Amino acid sequence: MPPVSTARTLLVALALGAALAACGGGAPPEASGGGDIASLPAGEAVNLLDQARAGKLTIYDFYADWCSPCRIVGPRLEALARSRPEEIALRKVDVVNWESAAAVRQGIDFLPYLAVVSPDGRLLAAGSDSYALLKDRYGLDLVAELRG
Repeated sequence: MPPVSTARTLLVALALGAALAACGGGAPPEASGGGDIASLPAGEAVNLLDQARAGKLTIYDFYADWCSPCRIVGPRLEALARSRPEEIALRKVDVVNWESAAAVRQGIDFLPYLAVVSPDGRLLAAGSDSYALLKDRYGLDLVAELRG
């Protein structure tokens, strides 16, 4: 039987691992199911065209941890990106708060805020128009899901 301090360390490590798994922490999204999914630095301004993935439709998901609707939209976008890894790249941006450079640069006044860049680097849609584009192109009706 290991000494008490070693056993306690093992128990703490197991508890932390379970807590991380329960709250979705641990492995980044791309490591837990495939897909071209990446998180950009929290709160920092994003140049959509510079961060877009060439040859793929790039969806930007601007969200905040405190935003309840974001917890509905985020997983749906991740599932879409995982289902079409050769076609879609998802870039997640935690705006942190309304005054952050990420929110101010995009002119974000609601969350979750989406923007979509074409595979050839053109901005296709931003804000509400992004929801319509994703519904038309992929049948992903995020507005209906948000209404519950």
